[in-house]
This record gives sequence, structure tokens and C-alpha cells, in this order.
Amino acid sequence: MLQIPGGTTPHPRKPYVRRLAAALAVSVLAVSVAACGGEGGSESKDGAVPEVTGATDKKPKVAKGKGKPPKDLQVKVLKEGGGKKVEKGDSLNAHYHGQLWNGKEFDSSWKRGQPATFQIGTKKVIKGWDEALVGKKLGSRVEMVVPPSKAYGKQGQPPQIPKNATLVFVVDLKKIMPSEINGKPVEGDHNPALPEVSTKIEKSKAPKITMPKGADKAPDELLNETVIEGDGKKVTEKSTVLTNFTAKMWKGGKQLDDTWQQGGPQEIPVSKIPGWAEGLKGKKAGSRVVISVPKDEFPKKQQKQFSSGVVFSVDVLTVN
Repeated sequence: MLQIPGGTTPHPRKPYVRRLAAALAVSVLAVSVAACGGEGGSESKDGAVPEVTGATDKKPKVAKGKGKPPKDLQVKVLKEGGGKKVEKGDSLNAHYHGQLWNGKEFDSSWKRGQPATFQIGTKKVIKGWDEALVGKKLGSRVEMVVPPSKAYGKQGQPPQIPKNATLVFVVDLKKIMPSEINGKPVEGDHNPALPEVSTKIEKSKAPKITMPKGADKAPDELLNETVIEGDGKKVTEKSTVLTNFTAKMWKGGKQLDDTWQQGGPQEIPVSKIPGWAEGLKGKKAGSRVVISVPKDEFPKKQQKQFSSGVVFSVDVLTVN
């Protein structure tokens, strides 16, 4: 995988194989959730759900857990919204706060200044989120206490997540984001210097990338090609895009990343991934764009990990 400048921050995506995106993009792309100590004993009578204070739509203040953490998932709707219910497969845009049972904060989208997007109900996030949030209404604020059996279990996610960790979240359900592009295939000749990328649009599957025969290195210059063209807002060098994307190494076609398998669409500033600012500039929301990035475009640390350049197939869902 690639490392994204600026590091990563834990959140409730499931611990799939470490992703290129998690290394190259902003902290919102991190793959794991930090946690706290072990379980055991009986549930606390009045401490199953820590107290939450603070105005809705602002970062909440969450008290420490009292007594032993609960063994079962605890869900409390602190404020019920008036929007549509979240359904399985929805890409939910949400602000969230996460802390350990002992009250120590491990993640906050409020600190990063923007909500995050997660695909809900399809095993792309920890089980506690899938179970707690499907069926809740947009506009709601939901608190959940997630036992290790519905988070990261006996294995944890070292070094940040100890084994048998209980997690506490407060989540504000903002809106449902698009999960598929809506453009149309581009007619005309394909650039033979680039891989062929399928124009088939599937909600749960990345497009097929067919590498050119005999190709074991990326072209010496950055190349891009639009294979599906949308009609939405154009990307600029300062844009943040909501995207599903897949990435492969040129040499051997090794799979590096696939957001369809790793939690669904990601919000990524195009400046954070090498080649994206140039390759996506002027492209429209609703498009699928192929970008070939030479090895020397990446930070020196990543160049040592790669045997060749990288090809991306990027579905641009929204542009901000």
C-alpha cells in the first residue's frame, strides 16, 4: 500500500488489507479504530451508556464509562432526526466521536473539520456500526457502546487497539451520498499506452483493469483518460472528491487498493495522492478516469516499496 502524507487516524472501517489510500490520503481514510482494555465481569447497572452533553451538530462531550463495560451492543438515540431511514448499502455521511471506555478520545471527525462517509450494512465497517445505524433516520444523533465481539475482538488492531476492547461512539447522521457514477461511456479511440478499464458500473464491484500485454512499467509521463464522462461539477487542483477507486501496480498488475472492498466511497483531497490533481483537473462529477502515475511521482519512501508506477481507475462521485 501507499502512505498518504499527513498520516492516518483510526475510525470504524473494518481491518482489510492495508490500503494504498490509507497511506496516501488524509486521516479520514484510516482503516482501524483505537480501543481500550479488556472485558469481564457483569454489566454496570447505570453505566452501560455514558452520559453525552453538548449541542447537536457540535462535537459532543462524553463521560467516562462507569463500572464494567457492557457485554452487549448498547444503542441510544439521543436525538431523532426527521430524514429518511438509513438502508443497507447506503453510503452514510456522518460526523462522529470515538473514545475508549475509560474516556480517552481516539478519533473525532469534528477535529478534522469534516464528516466522513461509510458504507453501512454491508460488513464494510465494524459490526456494531452496521447493527446500530441501519434503520436510523438522517438528522439523528446516536450513541453506541460497542463490545469487542462487534468491534475488533480478541485480536484487536495492534498497536492502537488492544485485544478485547470496548468502544464508545457518538454519531451524527448527516446525509446519504451517491455510491455510483452516472456518466456515459466515452466513444472514440482508446489510448494504447494506458490499460483498458471497463465501462460497466456496479455498486459493489470495481471495474476490471486489463493491463497492456508485456507492459511492466508505467509510461514515463503522467497520463489520463476519461472512459465514462459525467456532467457534474468540474474538479480543480483544490477540490476534494468523493470517490470509489481501484489501483494496480504496472509491473505484474499487483492489486494495491480497492475501495469497493474496503468500506465504500472515500473523501479525498486530490492534492493528497500523487497524480490526482493533474489527472483529475477539469474532469466532471459522474466520470470514471484512468490515471497512470510514474514511480518517480511518489514520495521517496513509497518509491522504495514499488517495483513500478501505478495505474488508478477513479470514479468521481461528487466534487467539493
